[in-house]
Amino acid sequence: MAEFGNGQERLEGLSERLIQEYWDFYPTAGSRIGRHEYDGRLPDLTPASLSRRVESVRRGLNQVSAIDPSGFSKEDRLSHRLLEQFLKRELFTLTEMRPWENNPMRQVGYLNVGSYVRRDYAPLADRLRSASQVLAQIPEFLETLDAALSGSQLGAPVLDMSIEAYAGMARFYRRDLEQAVSGFEDRAILAEFNRLRGSAAGAVDGFVERLKVRREGASAEFAIGAGLYQAMMSEGEAVNLPLEELERVGQANLDDNLARLAEVAAEIGPGRPVADIVADISRNHPTADGLIPDTREMLEALRQAMIDLDILSFPSEDRCQVMETPAYMRYAFAAMDSAGALETNASESYYYVTPVEPDWTAVQREEWLSNFNYDTLKIISIHEVYPGHFVHHLHNKYGRELPLVNRVATSYAFTEGWAHYTEEMVLDTDYAQGQPNLVLTQLLEALVRNCRYLCSIRMHTQGMTLDQATRFFTDNAYMGELPARREALRGTFDPGYLNYTLGKLMIKKLAKDYRREKAGAFSLKGFHDQLLSYGAPALPLLREVMLEDPGGSPV
Repeated sequence: MAEFGNGQERLEGLSERLIQEYWDFYPTAGSRIGRHEYDGRLPDLTPASLSRRVESVRRGLNQVSAIDPSGFSKEDRLSHRLLEQFLKRELFTLTEMRPWENNPMRQVGYLNVGSYVRRDYAPLADRLRSASQVLAQIPEFLETLDAALSGSQLGAPVLDMSIEAYAGMARFYRRDLEQAVSGFEDRAILAEFNRLRGSAAGAVDGFVERLKVRREGASAEFAIGAGLYQAMMSEGEAVNLPLEELERVGQANLDDNLARLAEVAAEIGPGRPVADIVADISRNHPTADGLIPDTREMLEALRQAMIDLDILSFPSEDRCQVMETPAYMRYAFAAMDSAGALETNASESYYYVTPVEPDWTAVQREEWLSNFNYDTLKIISIHEVYPGHFVHHLHNKYGRELPLVNRVATSYAFTEGWAHYTEEMVLDTDYAQGQPNLVLTQLLEALVRNCRYLCSIRMHTQGMTLDQATRFFTDNAYMGELPARREALRGTFDPGYLNYTLGKLMIKKLAKDYRREKAGAFSLKGFHDQLLSYGAPALPLLREVMLEDPGGSPV
């Protein structure tokens, strides 16, 4: 569409062009959202390429600023703000955060070719050719990344997680990819694919060894500092609260959840320590072999329960597939990998559940599985699938026709906040009646997110150490040592993981204000359907669309 004519037409045309430029620079993002002309490519992170991208983003921001949105509808104003926020966030990442220099965890996802073999959007032969093209580029990509890391002092915890993640990627190439193409009959394509995945795995091995060398004598320091943290919230989530206020909000929610946990525990076992009750619930868990099949069995009943509650719409009959988490992603207990919002030929989505590792001790295996006890597994499935991430994906893909920028410019706080919000929201309905163990379990999940919130702020702006953060999780979320340590480690490379709780609190505040304005016309289903009809925008921006009076704090 031409960038002439009225403001709305100019905005649509500019959005399409700037997003195309974004995909040209980050082709993996275009491929994963469903634009397969970007298949087979990796981003160019060389200094010259990054410099050109910075100038391109600045030009784009100037062009967006030149459009006057004063005559726009609320929805078009949101799209305008989203495009501006999208570019500001990228510029901040490119010029200030610069993760290719200090956070290898932020690049490991580029190496993932799993979607090429898992999603049937084209003949497998074509998908393997695209995967092979990516695999062929990996040695050079890692050389570029290694050079970028050379001038930086990397924190030991970030290096530990990076070593584990990249080693997991090499295993994924050797083991998972081999299994994924079992039975493919074109010997020439398969031989080239196998050759390239072998060379790519070798290149990753070499990169891991260089990370291990960097790990020797590395500082324990990993914090980004208060200035970058504040900017991360402002540029990334349009949240402009002072850090002191942000911390106060998180502490208040932690205190509320701890008090509520004590009440529910007293209902379950009067006079018993909370830790003992938690231990009883945790012992009722699947076996290592039963974890995946038990999860599959749970989902359909959960889906029907959400439909019966009539708390939101289901725009499609699509289902997700439950499978083990890929090796390179196993820092998380579970995760949803939904099909791209622009995917036209394949709708497969995957619910990853992380199994025990074969080399773990019996104590470590029991600790891990105790965190997948049946009540916890149900709460996690609410978060990841029904009505959390997967239903959000269904609204994005099959709901109202969204502007392109609404599909692309997604917010961490909205995406994870919605999923976390649904846990609490569902248990406020009749679904949890007579299930105090389930209520207590959800509170435990909320406490983990509370700890993420506060440890993120304190680790990155107040000098909290990794050991102190680990202890904070064990003390406040009743976690075992191993999962608590891994939660703390995640915060070293993902300071944004406070957004689970922050997003939930912003959605709850929006719901409260929306209910007040709608009065007798309010319905929970109506609120949820409208909330999910805009994509996943930064929540302070969404308040300006959904409320007549959007003023005041977003939390």
